[in-house]
Amino acid sequence: MRQILQDKMKRSIAFFAAFAAAVIIATSAAGSYLDVLKADRYNASGNYHPYPVPEYYDTRAPKGYKPFYVSHYGRHGSRYLIGASRYTHSYEMMDKLHEAGLLTDEGEALRLDLTAMREAHAGQDGILTQVGSREHQGISSRLYKRVKGVFRQKDRRNVLVVSTPVHRVLQSAFNFTGVLKGNEPELQFALYSGDRYGNYLARPVPDSIKDPLDEICNAVFESMRNEMLSTPETGRTIFNDRAKVEQMLGDESLARFMYLLLEESSIAKCLDIEVDPFSHFTDDEVMAFGKIYNAIAMYWFHRSQESGDVNNTVAGVPLLTDFVLKADEALMDGSTKCADLRFGHDSGIGPLLGTIRVEGYDTTPALEDAWKEWPAYEYIPMGSNLQMIFYKNRKGDVLVKMLRNEKETVIPSLPPFYGPYYKWEDLRAYFAEICGLD
Repeated sequence: MRQILQDKMKRSIAFFAAFAAAVIIATSAAGSYLDVLKADRYNASGNYHPYPVPEYYDTRAPKGYKPFYVSHYGRHGSRYLIGASRYTHSYEMMDKLHEAGLLTDEGEALRLDLTAMREAHAGQDGILTQVGSREHQGISSRLYKRVKGVFRQKDRRNVLVVSTPVHRVLQSAFNFTGVLKGNEPELQFALYSGDRYGNYLARPVPDSIKDPLDEICNAVFESMRNEMLSTPETGRTIFNDRAKVEQMLGDESLARFMYLLLEESSIAKCLDIEVDPFSHFTDDEVMAFGKIYNAIAMYWFHRSQESGDVNNTVAGVPLLTDFVLKADEALMDGSTKCADLRFGHDSGIGPLLGTIRVEGYDTTPALEDAWKEWPAYEYIPMGSNLQMIFYKNRKGDVLVKMLRNEKETVIPSLPPFYGPYYKWEDLRAYFAEICGLD
């Protein structure tokens, strides 16, 4: 018995040591944003960042516990821009600057990259790319390998799949479920999609709440943009005569136009073509964009001091409620379901994680500090997901492990039972209090 307790303590200490190390690494990265961008400039692209294939480990479940049910939410994978017509303005302006001889060699190279990206978007507005297809195939494949036993139960063959009615989300669901079906042909899938499901998978904030918050937060974004992209060096590597460029821009400020170029460039690695538009900007320009865009992403999908907890209240609670109620059904005697798979958007996964307050989502930074405390490229990339893996022993006791982007995670305010494992009764009580459930 003493040896078992010692082993248990060692595993728990190892888990929390790894967790603490991850926090330290994240804090160090936030403290040196330039180093983060030197490692990968597209870390500045925030929620446009392709899904990073994770390096993970699994803390072994306590003896006698085996996985039997998975509850999942996944954001769609990498996609084309929504509103691809945005390229029209930048393309036409860069073309005019080209004709006027106001672009440097870097500016000309940027114009060619943006032209290629514009052509790639033709007829594909908001559609999943092949990068996005591979992301969901990979996530599904790793889940299957991780908990094969869940999908091989003779008495649990049914999988419920729900999706918002958006094309890229349905594509993601098909890629994910196709891998599972290929591995276990006897699984029975029921897929539902429509506004009925979209209403809780990615519920929008009502305009009556959103409009006043937009006004407050847009003022912050405008201030950050004017401060960070209005320096004497802004655009020097792209334009050979800033004064003439500003004249041609008319009422549009150089800072706003630079931000537009950077934003349209930021989705490059999600596409099925090889371009590198960020390479034509300076480190300071990419860094400025990353900080501003990270603040915008946090406002849209998390919470901040300026916007409060509205995303979690409006979108997170209904989604978490669905997790609880569907788990209750799956745990009933005679249930034949082995998985609930949900597919949606960043506007669903962000508020869900923020409502649960898993590590990293348990803080409320100021918008201008978002890049330090809530790095969007890591926390809410394309394909970001939450997986709850349910384990059971012969007595019927149930434990749950949560995976954020396939990595073990915990709720800092709720101590786990063992390593990253929670007793379902404790976790459910925590969720129920948030959601107002019995």
